[in-house]
Amino acid sequence: MTRTIASVTFAVGALLATLYFVSAVANMNVSVVRLEGELSAAEGEQVRHAVASELGKTGLRTTADVAEAVKELGWIRQVRVRRHWPDALHIDVARQTLAARWGENAWLTTSGHVVPAADANAQRFANLPMLRTAHADAPRAMQVFNLLNESAAGAGLRLVRLEESAGGEWTVHFANEIEVMLGATDLSDRFGRFIAVFHARLRDAERRLGTVDARYDTGVAVRWKDEYAAAWPPVTARPTPFGWSDDG
Repeated sequence: MTRTIASVTFAVGALLATLYFVSAVANMNVSVVRLEGELSAAEGEQVRHAVASELGKTGLRTTADVAEAVKELGWIRQVRVRRHWPDALHIDVARQTLAARWGENAWLTTSGHVVPAADANAQRFANLPMLRTAHADAPRAMQVFNLLNESAAGAGLRLVRLEESAGGEWTVHFANEIEVMLGATDLSDRFGRFIAVFHARLRDAERRLGTVDARYDTGVAVRWKDEYAAAWPPVTARPTPFGWSDDG
């Protein structure tokens, strides 16, 4: 049977978290577990708990069982578990790449798994895009982000915030302060129209752009930033057989 963990020590340097904890496990003859990886303290605690829980189960436990328990956290990209005789277990963990901030208290991996935030790493990932949703879960939020981000990057736009309102409508915010309203449906088509208009008609006016409303079956409506509003009235850009036209 597994005794209660006797001690836990973290040593963090250059974002390398090393965790030692003592556990007497009769069926594996394990007395020391060493965990390494580029993990925050919060992430390391999640792994520690998963390993301790697995080692505490009755019956024969193997290194494969421990590895599977760690993988079940969801945000793990790779884990290797090795026995170091006579009584040590060595675990190397690599998490999936962090792609976005998930509100104020967590991050999202590229596949949409939630990783707990930690003060030690907050500054390092402060420039990641922010995702906030009223209804969508983390995987759906990351799906929408991935859907839009590649097209945005291709147009030279950096997506810094993606929000879903209580009404289920999505809004994209870019680093150049342009805001694009997409609504709740047909997000890919609507964003594609915005990108087409941006390339064809709006790139030269980028610094004046405020809000672009793409919640139309065809075309987009453009509102300029407040300081340009008097001289530049709102316009609607619509497709024609010869390109895009502006209706003032």
